[in-house]
Amino acid sequence: MKKSKLGIVMLISALLLVLGGCNNIPGIDKTGESNALPSSTADITVTSSVTPVTLTSLTLEEQSIEAYEKFMKNEMKVSFDRFVKNEYTGETLFEAGSEYSLSELLHLVTDHYLEYSTNKKIGYIDYSYIDCGKDGVNELALRFNGIDIYYEDDDSTLVYIIKYIDGKLSVCYYYETWVRSDSAINKYGYYKSSGSGGASNHGEEYGLIDKDGNWHFIASIESELDINQLAWSDELKQIPETAETKGISGNIELITLCFDKSVYEFNTDEVGHKERFYTFNVYDDNWELIEDENLYTNSIYKEIFDEASVPFITPDEVSDMISEKEKEVGATAEIKEGSELTWKTLDGSIFSDYVER
Repeated sequence: MKKSKLGIVMLISALLLVLGGCNNIPGIDKTGESNALPSSTADITVTSSVTPVTLTSLTLEEQSIEAYEKFMKNEMKVSFDRFVKNEYTGETLFEAGSEYSLSELLHLVTDHYLEYSTNKKIGYIDYSYIDCGKDGVNELALRFNGIDIYYEDDDSTLVYIIKYIDGKLSVCYYYETWVRSDSAINKYGYYKSSGSGGASNHGEEYGLIDKDGNWHFIASIESELDINQLAWSDELKQIPETAETKGISGNIELITLCFDKSVYEFNTDEVGHKERFYTFNVYDDNWELIEDENLYTNSIYKEIFDEASVPFITPDEVSDMISEKEKEVGATAEIKEGSELTWKTLDGSIFSDYVER
């Protein structure tokens, strides 16, 4: 019996020793919680108190306006690669492959236009935003006022249409206005120009800048109310000569229609080789238009053109051809009826070497 009790006491003592030893095992808290470092494969959950940053990208419209503003602050350059044309001197004013800041542009413009003027600075600069092609992305119309094209202080202007394309600024088109011409582009990029070539001569041009910044020449229409002025033309001089033999000396208006701008450009091999279309109007002694379809089928006026070997089409056919060209380039009624531009004066203080104000 004593041996049994002794065995039980020894067993309990052994168990107590084992349990006591466990309390000294590294990494085991006496409370039963582990103090060991987590293994590399343990799942760790971290709750962050930092609010994620949302990156907002600018729209194309916002990028465009930002670029135009930088250009007008002399912080960005513009290229003429998309539209380089010959000037009246027969030379290009801007070089393909080059870019120009606004101050560099002003330097070239003042040197060119004010070369023979006592004015050595332009009057002022103003600008407007337009929406060529009505796509919701703006282009910049930048206007230089007071460039003395015809004579000093003639209120002439030079207008550049600039578009933001693929991260760069490009000139899409530029035109002049002066005392003998009236040129304008509307809110949607439709362009119309008219001017006098003499007492009896009048001309008009139409064009369009589309949403991609491409310039489209639509047509030019030239009107000559004095057929005797055609005597200088090798192609048309037979008209006044033939008319005189038939006792007709006036009251005929010759209209010339062309769908290719290069007919009138300098330094081009294409001059004189582009197709022109002719029609005519006849007026009574009070210069009232005579509207009679027989004029183009059976009349002395038809005989004049036939004998002068000048083919012609009817005024209605002229209108149809212009409408077809407008449709081709996207000059819809809505585009053509776009509003006039509203201009805002640019502070010219940083360009005081070239601008009065």
